[in-house]
Amino acid sequence: MPKPVSLAFALGLPPADAVAYFESKGYKVTFNWHELDQAAHAQAFTVAKAASLDVLADIRAALKTALAEGKTEAWFRKDLEPKLRAKGWWGKKKMADPRTGEERRVQLGSPARLRLIYRQNLQTAFMAGRYKAMLENADARPWWQYVAVLDGKTRPSHKVLGGRTFRFDDPFWSSHYPPNGFNCRCRVRALSESRMEAEKVTPESGVGNMVTEEVTVPAADGQRFTRSVTGYRVPESKYVAFTDAGFSANPGASWLGGALDELTRKLDAAPPDLARAAVGEMTRGPVLGEWLAKPAGNFPLAVLPAEDAGLIGARCQVARLSPQTAGKQALKHPELGPDDYRLAQEAVDTGERVQESARKLDYVLDQPGGVLVVVKATAEGDELFVQSLVRLSGDDAKREREVRRLKKRSAPQ
Repeated sequence: MPKPVSLAFALGLPPADAVAYFESKGYKVTFNWHELDQAAHAQAFTVAKAASLDVLADIRAALKTALAEGKTEAWFRKDLEPKLRAKGWWGKKKMADPRTGEERRVQLGSPARLRLIYRQNLQTAFMAGRYKAMLENADARPWWQYVAVLDGKTRPSHKVLGGRTFRFDDPFWSSHYPPNGFNCRCRVRALSESRMEAEKVTPESGVGNMVTEEVTVPAADGQRFTRSVTGYRVPESKYVAFTDAGFSANPGASWLGGALDELTRKLDAAPPDLARAAVGEMTRGPVLGEWLAKPAGNFPLAVLPAEDAGLIGARCQVARLSPQTAGKQALKHPELGPDDYRLAQEAVDTGERVQESARKLDYVLDQPGGVLVVVKATAEGDELFVQSLVRLSGDDAKREREVRRLKKRSAPQ
Protein backbone atom coordinates (compact mmCIF):
# COMPACT_ATOMS: atom_id res chain seq x y z
CA MET A 1 0.00 0.00 0.00
CA PRO A 2 1.64 3.29 -1.07
CA LYS A 3 2.41 5.79 1.67
CA PRO A 4 0.40 9.05 1.64
CA VAL A 5 2.15 12.15 0.36
CA SER A 6 2.58 15.21 2.60
CA LEU A 7 -0.05 17.88 2.06
CA ALA A 8 1.32 21.28 1.12
CA PHE A 9 -1.16 23.10 3.30
CA ALA A 10 0.69 22.21 6.50
CA LEU A 11 -1.50 19.25 7.29
CA GLY A 12 1.33 16.74 7.63
CA LEU A 13 0.63 13.17 6.62
CA PRO A 14 -3.13 12.76 6.14
CA PRO A 15 -4.54 9.68 7.90
CA ALA A 16 -6.28 7.13 5.73
CA ASP A 17 -9.36 8.01 7.76
CA ALA A 18 -9.31 11.54 6.34
CA VAL A 19 -9.47 10.14 2.83
CA ALA A 20 -12.23 7.72 3.83
CA TYR A 21 -14.14 10.60 5.38
CA PHE A 22 -13.99 12.59 2.16
CA GLU A 23 -14.94 9.63 -0.02
CA SER A 24 -17.88 8.87 2.22
CA LYS A 25 -19.51 12.22 1.37
CA GLY A 26 -22.42 12.33 -1.04
CA TYR A 27 -23.43 15.17 -3.37
CA LYS A 28 -25.58 17.99 -2.13
CA VAL A 29 -26.34 21.11 -4.22
CA THR A 30 -27.41 24.25 -2.37
CA PHE A 31 -28.08 27.82 -3.44
CA ASN A 32 -26.53 29.08 -0.24
CA TRP A 33 -24.29 27.09 2.08
CA HIS A 34 -26.29 28.26 5.12
CA GLU A 35 -29.21 26.15 3.86
CA LEU A 36 -27.31 22.97 4.64
CA ASP A 37 -27.38 22.04 8.31
CA GLN A 38 -23.92 22.25 9.85
CA ALA A 39 -23.67 18.60 10.88
CA ALA A 40 -24.72 17.56 7.37
CA HIS A 41 -21.52 19.11 5.99
CA ALA A 42 -19.76 16.05 7.39
CA GLN A 43 -22.07 13.75 5.45
CA ALA A 44 -22.59 15.65 2.20
CA PHE A 45 -20.08 17.66 0.22
CA THR A 46 -21.44 21.04 -0.90
CA VAL A 47 -20.24 24.18 -2.64
CA ALA A 48 -22.71 27.04 -2.46
CA LYS A 49 -24.27 27.98 -5.79
CA ALA A 50 -22.81 24.97 -7.64
CA ALA A 51 -26.01 24.66 -9.65
CA SER A 52 -25.19 21.51 -11.55
CA LEU A 53 -23.85 18.16 -10.46
CA ASP A 54 -21.09 18.12 -13.05
CA VAL A 55 -19.60 21.32 -11.61
CA LEU A 56 -19.87 19.89 -8.11
CA ALA A 57 -18.31 16.64 -9.29
CA ASP A 58 -15.31 18.49 -10.75
CA ILE A 59 -14.71 20.31 -7.47
CA ARG A 60 -15.17 17.16 -5.41
CA ALA A 61 -12.85 15.11 -7.62
CA ALA A 62 -10.11 17.74 -7.42
CA LEU A 63 -10.41 17.91 -3.65
CA LYS A 64 -10.28 14.13 -3.37
CA THR A 65 -7.09 14.03 -5.43
CA ALA A 66 -5.58 16.88 -3.42
CA LEU A 67 -6.31 15.07 -0.16
CA ALA A 68 -5.16 11.63 -1.24
CA GLU A 69 -2.07 12.69 -3.19
CA GLY A 70 -0.99 15.81 -1.31
CA LYS A 71 -1.61 18.21 -4.17
CA THR A 72 -0.93 21.87 -3.51
CA GLU A 73 -3.39 24.72 -3.51
CA ALA A 74 -1.73 26.04 -6.67
CA TRP A 75 -2.37 22.69 -8.40
CA PHE A 76 -5.98 22.72 -7.23
CA ARG A 77 -6.64 26.16 -8.70
CA LYS A 78 -4.77 25.44 -11.94
CA ASP A 79 -6.66 22.17 -12.44
CA LEU A 80 -10.09 23.54 -11.68
CA GLU A 81 -10.26 27.06 -13.07
CA PRO A 82 -10.34 26.15 -16.78
CA LYS A 83 -12.94 23.43 -16.15
CA LEU A 84 -15.18 25.76 -14.20
CA ARG A 85 -14.81 28.56 -16.73
CA ALA A 86 -15.76 26.17 -19.54
CA LYS A 87 -18.94 25.25 -17.68
CA GLY A 88 -19.85 28.86 -16.94
CA TRP A 89 -19.24 28.63 -13.20
CA TRP A 90 -16.95 31.63 -12.89
CA GLY A 91 -17.20 35.30 -11.99
CA LYS A 92 -20.35 37.16 -11.01
CA LYS A 93 -23.54 36.08 -12.74
CA LYS A 94 -27.29 36.17 -12.34
CA MET A 95 -28.83 33.03 -10.86
CA ALA A 96 -32.37 32.18 -9.86
CA ASP A 97 -32.92 31.38 -6.19
CA PRO A 98 -34.77 28.01 -6.34
CA ARG A 99 -36.82 28.93 -3.27
CA THR A 100 -38.23 32.19 -4.59
CA GLY A 101 -37.48 32.24 -8.31
CA GLU A 102 -35.92 35.66 -7.82
CA GLU A 103 -32.82 36.43 -9.87
CA ARG A 104 -29.77 37.60 -7.95
CA ARG A 105 -26.26 38.54 -8.95
CA VAL A 106 -23.99 36.10 -7.17
CA GLN A 107 -20.31 35.28 -6.98
CA LEU A 108 -19.44 31.92 -8.54
CA GLY A 109 -15.87 30.75 -9.06
CA SER A 110 -12.89 33.00 -8.29
CA PRO A 111 -9.29 32.50 -7.13
CA ALA A 112 -10.31 33.50 -3.59
CA ARG A 113 -13.26 31.10 -3.66
CA LEU A 114 -11.09 28.18 -4.77
CA ARG A 115 -8.55 29.00 -2.09
CA LEU A 116 -11.25 28.87 0.60
CA ILE A 117 -12.79 25.66 -0.79
CA TYR A 118 -9.39 23.97 -0.84
CA ARG A 119 -8.31 25.01 2.63
CA GLN A 120 -11.61 24.48 4.41
CA ASN A 121 -12.43 21.08 2.96
CA LEU A 122 -8.95 19.64 3.43
CA GLN A 123 -8.71 21.01 6.95
CA THR A 124 -12.11 19.54 7.85
CA ALA A 125 -11.24 16.16 6.33
CA PHE A 126 -7.90 16.04 8.09
CA MET A 127 -9.38 16.97 11.47
CA ALA A 128 -12.17 14.39 11.08
CA GLY A 129 -9.56 11.70 10.49
CA ARG A 130 -7.54 12.93 13.45
CA TYR A 131 -10.64 12.87 15.65
CA LYS A 132 -11.23 9.21 14.83
CA ALA A 133 -7.58 8.34 15.54
CA MET A 134 -7.65 10.22 18.87
CA LEU A 135 -10.90 8.54 19.85
CA GLU A 136 -9.39 5.10 19.19
CA ASN A 137 -6.46 5.98 21.49
CA ALA A 138 -8.58 7.60 24.22
CA ASP A 139 -7.82 4.80 26.70
CA ALA A 140 -4.16 5.80 26.73
CA ARG A 141 -4.66 9.54 26.20
CA PRO A 142 -8.09 10.50 27.56
CA TRP A 143 -7.39 14.22 27.93
CA TRP A 144 -7.62 16.51 24.92
CA GLN A 145 -6.12 19.98 24.87
CA TYR A 146 -7.28 22.75 22.54
CA VAL A 147 -4.33 24.31 20.69
CA ALA A 148 -4.75 27.72 19.08
CA VAL A 149 -2.23 29.52 16.87
CA LEU A 150 -1.45 32.63 18.90
CA ASP A 151 -0.73 35.42 16.45
CA GLY A 152 -2.39 38.59 15.21
CA LYS A 153 -4.78 36.67 12.94
CA THR A 154 -6.30 34.50 15.67
CA ARG A 155 -9.91 35.22 16.57
CA PRO A 156 -10.51 36.07 20.27
CA SER A 157 -12.97 33.19 20.63
CA HIS A 158 -10.26 30.77 19.46
CA LYS A 159 -7.41 32.39 21.37
CA VAL A 160 -9.19 32.18 24.73
CA LEU A 161 -9.57 28.40 24.29
CA GLY A 162 -5.85 27.80 23.76
CA GLY A 163 -4.48 25.39 26.35
CA ARG A 164 -7.86 24.47 27.84
CA THR A 165 -8.17 20.74 28.43
CA PHE A 166 -11.24 18.51 28.57
CA ARG A 167 -11.88 14.77 28.68
CA PHE A 168 -12.36 13.23 25.26
CA ASP A 169 -16.07 12.60 25.94
CA ASP A 170 -16.79 16.04 27.37
CA PRO A 171 -19.70 17.88 25.68
CA PHE A 172 -17.24 20.66 24.78
CA TRP A 173 -15.87 18.56 21.93
CA SER A 174 -19.31 18.02 20.40
CA SER A 175 -19.21 21.60 19.16
CA HIS A 176 -15.66 22.88 19.54
CA TYR A 177 -13.48 20.23 17.92
CA PRO A 178 -11.73 22.24 15.15
CA PRO A 179 -12.27 23.68 12.66
CA ASN A 180 -14.52 26.20 14.41
CA GLY A 181 -14.80 28.65 11.53
CA PHE A 182 -13.57 29.43 8.05
CA ASN A 183 -9.76 29.35 7.86
CA CYS A 184 -9.55 28.03 11.44
CA ARG A 185 -5.98 26.87 12.16
CA CYS A 186 -6.65 25.34 15.58
CA ARG A 187 -5.93 21.72 16.44
CA VAL A 188 -6.21 19.31 19.37
CA ARG A 189 -3.46 17.63 21.38
CA ALA A 190 -4.04 14.33 23.22
CA LEU A 191 -2.56 13.90 26.71
CA SER A 192 -2.08 10.92 29.01
CA GLU A 193 -2.69 11.05 32.76
CA SER A 194 1.06 11.16 33.40
CA ARG A 195 1.55 14.01 30.92
CA MET A 196 -1.25 15.94 32.60
CA GLU A 197 0.53 15.57 35.94
CA ALA A 198 3.96 16.41 34.51
CA GLU A 199 2.68 19.59 32.85
CA LYS A 200 0.45 20.46 35.83
CA VAL A 201 -2.59 20.81 33.57
CA THR A 202 -5.92 21.50 35.27
CA PRO A 203 -8.82 20.04 33.29
CA GLU A 204 -12.12 21.83 32.75
CA SER A 205 -15.64 20.63 32.02
CA GLY A 206 -18.22 21.75 29.50
CA VAL A 207 -21.05 20.35 31.65
CA GLY A 208 -23.19 23.34 32.62
CA ASN A 209 -20.94 25.70 30.68
CA MET A 210 -22.17 25.17 27.11
CA VAL A 211 -24.40 27.93 25.73
CA THR A 212 -26.52 27.88 22.58
CA GLU A 213 -27.82 31.01 20.86
CA GLU A 214 -29.62 31.86 17.65
CA VAL A 215 -27.77 34.31 15.40
CA THR A 216 -28.68 36.01 12.13
CA VAL A 217 -26.13 35.37 9.41
CA PRO A 218 -25.92 37.63 6.34
CA ALA A 219 -25.22 35.97 3.00
CA ALA A 220 -23.38 37.44 0.06
CA ASP A 221 -26.58 37.54 -2.02
CA GLY A 222 -28.39 39.75 0.46
CA GLN A 223 -30.36 36.97 2.15
CA ARG A 224 -30.21 36.47 5.93
CA PHE A 225 -30.32 33.14 7.76
CA THR A 226 -30.88 32.17 11.38
CA ARG A 227 -28.44 29.60 12.73
CA SER A 228 -27.65 28.11 16.11
CA VAL A 229 -24.16 28.64 17.47
CA THR A 230 -22.66 26.98 20.54
CA GLY A 231 -20.31 28.62 22.97
CA TYR A 232 -18.22 27.68 26.00
CA ARG A 233 -18.66 29.89 29.04
CA VAL A 234 -15.13 30.53 30.30
CA PRO A 235 -15.24 29.80 34.07
CA GLU A 236 -13.00 32.64 35.24
CA SER A 237 -14.87 35.30 33.26
CA LYS A 238 -18.22 36.06 31.69
CA TYR A 239 -16.79 35.59 28.20
CA VAL A 240 -18.46 32.97 25.99
CA ALA A 241 -16.30 31.49 23.22
CA PHE A 242 -18.74 30.80 20.38
CA THR A 243 -18.00 28.87 17.21
CA ASP A 244 -18.66 30.60 13.90
CA ALA A 245 -22.13 30.11 12.42
CA GLY A 246 -22.23 26.77 10.64
CA PHE A 247 -19.40 25.27 12.70
CA SER A 248 -21.14 24.12 15.88
CA ALA A 249 -20.97 20.44 14.97
CA ASN A 250 -17.96 18.15 15.28
CA PRO A 251 -17.38 16.91 11.69
CA GLY A 252 -15.53 13.81 12.85
CA ALA A 253 -18.31 12.80 15.25
CA SER A 254 -20.95 13.57 12.62
CA TRP A 255 -19.12 11.37 10.13
CA LEU A 256 -18.72 8.48 12.58
CA GLY A 257 -22.34 8.85 13.60
CA GLY A 258 -23.59 8.64 10.03
CA ALA A 259 -23.94 4.87 10.12
CA LEU A 260 -25.92 5.02 13.36
CA ASP A 261 -28.15 7.76 11.96
CA GLU A 262 -28.86 5.67 8.87
CA LEU A 263 -29.65 2.68 11.07
CA THR A 264 -32.03 4.78 13.15
CA ARG A 265 -33.89 5.92 10.05
CA LYS A 266 -34.42 2.29 9.08
CA LEU A 267 -35.49 1.33 12.59
CA ASP A 268 -37.99 4.18 12.70
CA ALA A 269 -39.55 2.84 9.49
CA ALA A 270 -39.56 -0.80 10.65
CA PRO A 271 -42.44 -2.61 12.42
CA PRO A 272 -42.14 -1.96 16.18
CA ASP A 273 -41.43 -5.58 17.11
CA LEU A 274 -38.59 -5.82 14.60
CA ALA A 275 -37.15 -2.48 15.65
CA ARG A 276 -37.30 -3.54 19.31
CA ALA A 277 -35.54 -6.83 18.51
CA ALA A 278 -32.78 -5.03 16.60
CA VAL A 279 -32.19 -2.49 19.36
CA GLY A 280 -32.22 -5.29 21.94
CA GLU A 281 -29.56 -7.17 20.02
CA MET A 282 -27.37 -4.05 19.85
CA THR A 283 -27.67 -3.28 23.55
CA ARG A 284 -27.11 -6.88 24.71
CA GLY A 285 -23.89 -7.27 22.73
CA PRO A 286 -20.48 -5.65 23.29
CA VAL A 287 -21.27 -2.69 21.01
CA LEU A 288 -23.04 -0.68 23.72
CA GLY A 289 -20.11 -0.91 26.13
CA GLU A 290 -17.67 0.07 23.39
CA TRP A 291 -19.86 3.04 22.44
CA LEU A 292 -20.19 4.22 26.06
CA ALA A 293 -16.41 4.14 26.38
CA LYS A 294 -15.95 6.20 23.21
CA PRO A 295 -19.30 7.70 22.15
CA ALA A 296 -19.66 8.93 18.57
CA GLY A 297 -23.04 9.32 16.91
CA ASN A 298 -26.41 8.76 18.61
CA PHE A 299 -26.90 5.23 19.94
CA PRO A 300 -30.39 3.62 19.62
CA LEU A 301 -31.33 2.66 23.16
CA ALA A 302 -35.08 1.99 23.24
CA VAL A 303 -38.17 1.79 21.03
CA LEU A 304 -41.29 3.58 22.27
CA PRO A 305 -44.86 2.38 21.63
CA ALA A 306 -46.68 4.56 19.11
CA GLU A 307 -49.07 5.72 21.85
CA ASP A 308 -46.22 6.95 24.02
CA ALA A 309 -44.46 8.71 21.16
CA GLY A 310 -47.72 10.39 20.19
CA LEU A 311 -48.22 11.70 23.74
CA ILE A 312 -45.13 13.89 23.41
CA GLY A 313 -45.61 14.81 19.75
CA ALA A 314 -43.02 12.46 18.26
CA ARG A 315 -43.38 11.03 14.77
CA CYS A 316 -40.67 8.41 15.34
CA GLN A 317 -40.19 5.47 17.71
CA VAL A 318 -36.46 5.10 18.41
CA ALA A 319 -35.06 6.92 21.46
CA ARG A 320 -31.32 7.51 21.18
CA LEU A 321 -28.52 8.40 23.58
CA SER A 322 -26.32 11.25 22.33
CA PRO A 323 -22.57 11.60 22.99
CA GLN A 324 -23.28 14.85 24.84
CA THR A 325 -25.70 13.12 27.23
CA ALA A 326 -23.35 10.15 27.62
CA GLY A 327 -20.57 12.55 28.61
CA LYS A 328 -22.76 14.28 31.19
CA GLN A 329 -23.93 10.91 32.53
CA ALA A 330 -20.33 9.69 32.91
CA LEU A 331 -19.50 12.74 35.02
CA LYS A 332 -22.67 12.79 37.13
CA HIS A 333 -23.23 9.04 37.39
CA PRO A 334 -19.90 7.23 36.98
CA GLU A 335 -21.44 4.19 38.66
CA LEU A 336 -23.59 3.45 35.60
CA GLY A 337 -22.46 0.80 33.15
CA PRO A 338 -23.79 -1.00 30.06
CA ASP A 339 -26.03 -3.23 32.20
CA ASP A 340 -27.87 -0.18 33.49
CA TYR A 341 -28.41 1.25 30.02
CA ARG A 342 -29.66 -2.13 28.81
CA LEU A 343 -32.61 -1.69 31.19
CA ALA A 344 -33.92 1.28 29.20
CA GLN A 345 -36.07 -0.89 26.93
CA GLU A 346 -37.37 -2.91 29.88
CA ALA A 347 -38.34 0.32 31.62
CA VAL A 348 -40.25 1.44 28.52
CA ASP A 349 -41.94 -1.95 28.07
CA THR A 350 -42.84 -2.88 31.65
CA GLY A 351 -42.17 0.17 33.81
CA GLU A 352 -44.61 2.83 34.91
CA ARG A 353 -45.00 5.74 32.49
CA VAL A 354 -45.23 9.26 33.88
CA GLN A 355 -45.69 12.27 31.62
CA GLU A 356 -43.49 15.05 32.96
CA SER A 357 -44.27 17.68 30.31
CA ALA A 358 -45.69 18.07 26.80
CA ARG A 359 -42.47 16.70 25.29
CA LYS A 360 -41.09 14.51 28.05
CA LEU A 361 -41.88 11.05 29.46
CA ASP A 362 -40.42 9.33 32.50
CA TYR A 363 -40.30 5.54 32.69
CA VAL A 364 -39.86 4.02 36.16
CA LEU A 365 -38.68 0.44 36.44
CA ASP A 366 -39.65 0.04 40.10
CA GLN A 367 -37.57 -2.92 41.25
CA PRO A 368 -34.24 -3.47 43.03
CA GLY A 369 -31.58 -2.30 40.62
CA GLY A 370 -34.24 -0.61 38.49
CA VAL A 371 -33.84 2.65 36.62
CA LEU A 372 -35.56 5.91 35.84
CA VAL A 373 -35.37 6.75 32.13
CA VAL A 374 -36.30 10.21 30.84
CA VAL A 375 -37.17 10.43 27.12
CA LYS A 376 -37.67 13.75 25.37
CA ALA A 377 -38.97 14.58 21.89
CA THR A 378 -37.45 17.41 19.87
CA ALA A 379 -39.60 20.45 19.20
CA GLU A 380 -40.08 19.31 15.60
CA GLY A 381 -41.13 15.83 16.74
CA ASP A 382 -38.77 14.07 14.34
CA GLU A 383 -36.32 12.75 16.96
CA LEU A 384 -36.44 11.13 20.39
CA PHE A 385 -33.58 11.24 22.88
CA VAL A 386 -32.87 9.61 26.22
CA GLN A 387 -32.25 12.73 28.29
CA SER A 388 -31.11 10.92 31.42
CA LEU A 389 -30.95 7.51 33.07
CA VAL A 390 -30.41 6.97 36.79
CA ARG A 391 -30.33 3.87 38.93
CA LEU A 392 -33.00 3.59 41.63
CA SER A 393 -32.15 2.62 45.17
CA GLY A 394 -31.90 -1.03 46.07
CA ASP A 395 -33.58 -0.29 49.40
CA ASP A 396 -37.35 -0.77 49.09
CA ALA A 397 -38.35 2.08 51.41
CA LYS A 398 -35.94 4.54 49.84
CA ARG A 399 -36.96 3.52 46.33
CA GLU A 400 -40.64 3.99 47.25
CA ARG A 401 -39.88 7.55 48.36
CA GLU A 402 -37.99 8.21 45.11
CA VAL A 403 -40.92 7.02 42.99
CA ARG A 404 -43.39 9.00 45.10
CA ARG A 405 -41.38 12.21 44.62
CA LEU A 406 -41.25 11.56 40.87
CA LYS A 407 -45.02 11.16 40.62
CA LYS A 408 -45.61 14.27 42.69
CA ARG A 409 -43.25 16.28 40.48
CA SER A 410 -45.13 15.29 37.32
CA ALA A 411 -48.69 15.52 38.74
CA PRO A 412 -50.93 18.32 37.30
CA GLN A 413 -50.87 21.43 39.49
